[in-house]
Amino acid sequence: MPKIQKGFQTPREVTDYFRQKRSRPAFSWGDVWGEEHAYAFTVAKAVDAELLGAFRSSLDGAIAGGESFETWKAKIAEDLKRLGWWGPRAIPDPTGADPDATVDFSRSRRLKTIFWSNMRAARAAGQWDRIQRTKRALPYLLYVRSSASDPREEHLAWAGMVLPVDDPFWSTHFPPNGWGCKCAVRQITLREANRLVSSGEMEFDGARIPVTDKAPPIEVQAFTNRRTGIITQVPNGIDPGWQTNPGLSRARTLAARLHEELEDAGPEIARGKISELFDSSTPRVLAGLKERVQLPIAVSEPLQKILAARSPLVVVSSDTMAVKTGKHAPISVDTFALVQDMIEAGHLIDEGRDRLQRAVYAQLGAAWWKLVIKRSAAGYLRLHTLYRVDAKRALKWLGNPGSE
Repeated sequence: MPKIQKGFQTPREVTDYFRQKRSRPAFSWGDVWGEEHAYAFTVAKAVDAELLGAFRSSLDGAIAGGESFETWKAKIAEDLKRLGWWGPRAIPDPTGADPDATVDFSRSRRLKTIFWSNMRAARAAGQWDRIQRTKRALPYLLYVRSSASDPREEHLAWAGMVLPVDDPFWSTHFPPNGWGCKCAVRQITLREANRLVSSGEMEFDGARIPVTDKAPPIEVQAFTNRRTGIITQVPNGIDPGWQTNPGLSRARTLAARLHEELEDAGPEIARGKISELFDSSTPRVLAGLKERVQLPIAVSEPLQKILAARSPLVVVSSDTMAVKTGKHAPISVDTFALVQDMIEAGHLIDEGRDRLQRAVYAQLGAAWWKLVIKRSAAGYLRLHTLYRVDAKRALKWLGNPGSE
């Protein structure tokens, strides 16, 4: 995994992952589970909001600035002393499920766990964003042996594995794969992948490592989260709670969370949040996902009224984005950021094909666009299609009595 070096600006994908999380006080590490870590920031035993805020603020600065553990430790020590959390302290379980516990945030081992788990997860999520953006040129990932002095045997078995970026293996085995895991992946070209597989081995730190393009059979064990009662199938060799890909989880959960938040936010706030969303790398990541997720792209109260929708929020599925950006040269992911402008500047047309849909013809600059918005069976507004149209065709429809 690429290291953040002093003097270099931390990639925005890395800081975005951390900053877009919600703060979630928790008594136990099991209170925030699996994919929840993609959108919830927590520190075990940090049940006090001010304490959790101090950890979050200091870690944000460390991630953005590429700080070392020792530098961060010195800063958080000052905050912990100021807040009265330096040294042993009894903590009651807010849920009452467990007896009081003693926590000591002054212990270096605990601070290292907090620092490196957050740092590595953020870097992994940022790396996954970049992988998705560049996978056409670099379509394979190579699992790189851990640099740890005492690597885990299970992780060593994955070193030298060459698999496509979108292979299901990476949804559970994209490093880090446990507490303190220092494994990494390297993104490579098809040519390099073929060369490595053909040679059958590669060199790492003076040792010869076998190379394979076959993912091993994944054996799992059922793990019961004592705090939540949730039973999760965790692959062997991965610590419970680490069986997710931070970048992949972030993209999926962020889309779902945005949909819920923007429905309640009101049109003006929703428009601003959608604009911020398209300034990030999230839409490009979502367009590369194999599973379907819905991405908010616009707000239209007129369409909500005409189609009797449950919400003015207009969304597009990731597979629609993938199809449109893959086959239609004039369309890129950034084109979907213009849907709000198209709806506001365009004309709603009832083409008489389906009472639950409307076409929108809009001119932006010299180009004419057509988009079709449908009301789904669940009552939500979905972008069905989007493409460039000839000006004559657009003007013909604009003279149609069906214009609304």
